[in-house]
Amino acid sequence: MMMQRVTRQSRLSTATTRWRYRVARERAAIGKFADALETDLVAVGVSDSVRQSLATVLDELLANVVMHAQSARGPVHVHVRRRKDELVVRLRYNASDFDPTGIAEARAPESIAEATPGGVGIAMVRAMTREFVYSYRRGENHLRVRVALAS
Repeated sequence: MMMQRVTRQSRLSTATTRWRYRVARERAAIGKFADALETDLVAVGVSDSVRQSLATVLDELLANVVMHAQSARGPVHVHVRRRKDELVVRLRYNASDFDPTGIAEARAPESIAEATPGGVGIAMVRAMTREFVYSYRRGENHLRVRVALAS
C-alpha cells in the first residue's frame, strides 16, 4: 500500500506564489492534501470562500482519479500558482487517457424518482472555475483549473 502522504514544496516571490504537492492515489491522502493546501492558502491571505471553492473542485477531481482512473500509476502531481487575481491549479497523473471536460452536462431530474446518484461533480467543477481544460501528453493526463480570487 502506498503511504498516505502529501509532500509539498513552496516558492514564494512578490509576483507569484507557487506550491507543488504529490498526492498518493488514496482517499485518505486527499484529505491530507486538503489540509496542507488550506494551511498554505491561509498563510498568504486567500479568502475563506475561495479556499472552500478550490477545495471542493480539487476534492472532486482527485476523488475521480482515485476512484475511476484506469491503469493509474504513481501519485497525482498538483501545482498551485497564485496570480494577482486568480489561482491556477494543474494536476498531472499517469493513467489511461480520460477527458473529464468532455463529459456532457448533467440533466436535472424532473422528480426524485428520476434522480440518480453521481454525475454532478464535473458540472460543479465547471460552475466554480473560470477555466477547466484537459490534455493528454506522454502517457499523462493534465488538468488545469483557474479560480478567481475575488468571490
